[in-house]
Amino acid sequence: PVACVESDEASYLFYVATDPHISDSTSTLETFVTALRNYDEVSFGVILGDCIDRRGCMPTYLDAISYNADKHKSPTPIFSLIGNHDIYFDMWDEFRELIGPSVYWFEVKHKEGKDLFIALDSANGTLGGEQMKWLRCFLEKERGKYRHCIVLTHTNILYTDNSQISSGNMPMEETMAILELFGKHNVMLCLQGHDHFREDVTFNGVRYTTVGTIRYECEKPEYLCIRISGNGAEYEWHYIQK
Repeated sequence: PVACVESDEASYLFYVATDPHISDSTSTLETFVTALRNYDEVSFGVILGDCIDRRGCMPTYLDAISYNADKHKSPTPIFSLIGNHDIYFDMWDEFRELIGPSVYWFEVKHKEGKDLFIALDSANGTLGGEQMKWLRCFLEKERGKYRHCIVLTHTNILYTDNSQISSGNMPMEETMAILELFGKHNVMLCLQGHDHFREDVTFNGVRYTTVGTIRYECEKPEYLCIRISGNGAEYEWHYIQK
């Protein structure tokens, strides 16, 4: 795992944002970061990809999510996923160098045990054979050790619009394989970004939630607050005033 987050309770809170597409303004992303780091109950934050909009902006993104002792009460961890805009023009290597691996997992320890979070690389609109093989094996061996399993991905697994060509949605055969795999291994929740709209669908016992964009240029930038407990997930949506 890349990290282990701990909670003193059986439930915990985390914040989710996606698609900041950092180019010039970082104000909405900084609002999100400040909100989560100044609220004691928040255990961590997640950004579901498309961190930047164009080449050369990754340092600006990293500055925006970095801990600032003058603004933030605590250095609450923030996990970043890779999106299609993060790999354009051979930028995958930059993501790996400045942020870390594009496929990873972390766990949250709590009073009832621990929960598993899996971050996937769907930046080019597919998981691919090697990643699918790893995911099947990993879930088979590790899923039973955890209370809940939450999957994080950039590309929307269920959305069928192909307006973004290769990064728009996954091949149908792969989508069906993923849906079967998640249902088989009792994945509780799959969080997604990419499409800049909000959607909440349950299929085969798995909840698939698409989070709307936090991009500054968006009319209503938003992020999602999720409380995880033994009963599942409770949502609260927040809009950012510009």
